[in-house]
Amino acid sequence: MFRARVTSSGALFHRFVAKHLLLVLPSVFVAFAAEPVCAQNAADRVQGKALFQREWTHNSPKLPPRTVMSDASYIQLLKSLPGDGLGPMFNATSCEACHDRGGSSGVDRNVTMLIIDPRSPIIDSLLRSSTRQDADLRKQLGRKIDSLFPGFISPRGAVALDVVVHESSARGGYRAIRKQLTEGVPGGIDPEWFDRSKRTPQAIAERPVIAGRRGDIDFYLSQRNSPPLFGMGLIDSISMTRLSQIAASQNRRTSGQVTGRVGTGKFGWRAQTPSLDAFVRGACAGELGLQVPSTPQPPDLANLNYVSLGEDLNKKELAQLVSYVQSLPAPVNSRQIVDDDWTTARHGKRLFAKIGCVDCHVENVSPARGIYSDLLLHDMGDLLQAPSPASSGNLTGVPRLRVPFVPRDSIPIGSGSSIASYYSSASAPLPYALERPEEPVFPYGQVPKLYYETKNASRLRWDLLQREWRTPPLWGVADSGPYLHDGRATTLNAAIRWHGGEAQQSVMEYRSLIKADREALLSFLKSLRSPVDPKPNQSKPDRSDHWIDSVAVDVSATTKSETATSDTATPSTATSDTSNSDKDTNNAALDVFATGY
Repeated sequence: MFRARVTSSGALFHRFVAKHLLLVLPSVFVAFAAEPVCAQNAADRVQGKALFQREWTHNSPKLPPRTVMSDASYIQLLKSLPGDGLGPMFNATSCEACHDRGGSSGVDRNVTMLIIDPRSPIIDSLLRSSTRQDADLRKQLGRKIDSLFPGFISPRGAVALDVVVHESSARGGYRAIRKQLTEGVPGGIDPEWFDRSKRTPQAIAERPVIAGRRGDIDFYLSQRNSPPLFGMGLIDSISMTRLSQIAASQNRRTSGQVTGRVGTGKFGWRAQTPSLDAFVRGACAGELGLQVPSTPQPPDLANLNYVSLGEDLNKKELAQLVSYVQSLPAPVNSRQIVDDDWTTARHGKRLFAKIGCVDCHVENVSPARGIYSDLLLHDMGDLLQAPSPASSGNLTGVPRLRVPFVPRDSIPIGSGSSIASYYSSASAPLPYALERPEEPVFPYGQVPKLYYETKNASRLRWDLLQREWRTPPLWGVADSGPYLHDGRATTLNAAIRWHGGEAQQSVMEYRSLIKADREALLSFLKSLRSPVDPKPNQSKPDRSDHWIDSVAVDVSATTKSETATSDTATPSTATSDTSNSDKDTNNAALDVFATGY
């Protein structure tokens, strides 16, 4: 496997010292500071439920002639028009399509993300050209980035490092743009990874991150699974101060072995979304392509001159939708478990605590009882590393970039003035300076072990924050598969075994349990049911129908050589699991992680 050489620490990405540049980094699809909206009465929640279930369709607006209006007057006129409904860019046609009755969804509803590595030569060239005020060169560089995927550059020329690759467009021309991303990826992209109708957890488990290269741009593709929405109102009411207290207590109690970090918010896989209101706004804009107050819909990537400024949801309707999501009940423990063996589940709960799972999966965080989460960011190790990192907080970030490339010269302001994704962090920390690999690969190279200590904020880097994930609540976990941020794990057993980093010791202890104890622990997790019964086709079996037996890689030599430089051994080096004859689909993929993805 290729190992990139680390340059001297004194050269830690020194080229990111350029001044007076503008980079709009993906936040939460909230382009402007927005006042939270809320609705309290039952009638509003009924209306909110109707909006949650509504099937949206697209209706392109008819723009009036501009005549001699000023920019401000014309913009106000455009805003007064009806919205265009669905899209143009969208991942689903309704909220319920991804969250049936508030639940989660399969990998067919995953969101695909596209990320540019900030060490790409084109970023260095863009920074250098910016310092020289070379507008022509910057325009050329902007067109190169735009040729990879138009979503990286806003109508005003701001450059992002990561964007959502939407599944569909309500207008023509987008399919070819999406398909061309396969160019530059060695071996192409398996349709079972990229095509929603064919996507499988197995394909994602075998290749969690797709690495590609187009000229002097290194890029990655990664996926995010849609989480359940149960108990979101309770989570929204948890104070950030309480999370800080949990983090401090956690650090003391584990002697620094588990060091949760408070994120930007309490929602999202990277704890990047500050409130339920922001979460709903982001989902409306990012998933359905709706124009909502303070949150513009994404631009039409096949026609950047397309404009629709009319709101699809007004402030009252948005408040009703938020109110409905806020009202979704929290799951409760259920005695209706396998064989009604509540005694076994109780034993499993004790084991869950004994092996340290409760360090992060805290049972109660007032007022959310039974949440089994600390809502903090934790280093989950090599196996779960993925691009588009957690927020760096107040750390020094990648300088801001702008190119003099404005596709909509004839229109004062258009749709999609936000190019952000509510799946991304609010800021991008500096990456570690690594020599460019000969072939596209993820991760980019090996970062020295000393930088893995998240307790030292000065050492947090883009690469390391890719390993940080918010602890997902386990309430309702029995009915919320597939698991992990990209849905690669089809069973709870597989999900546990994918853990690493701060959870590595717990995973090793889990694997060392006798089979009866492991089954008891899993029985406890299966008692954490959702508040509604899953549909028959959404019920996740405990055992998979097949294995990834076609892949056979001996990683023993690789893991031995990596142990000295990595804090997370691959699962093949952990305690032997000889009693586990009922292996599941994704476990084999764990043992081939050394292929470099």
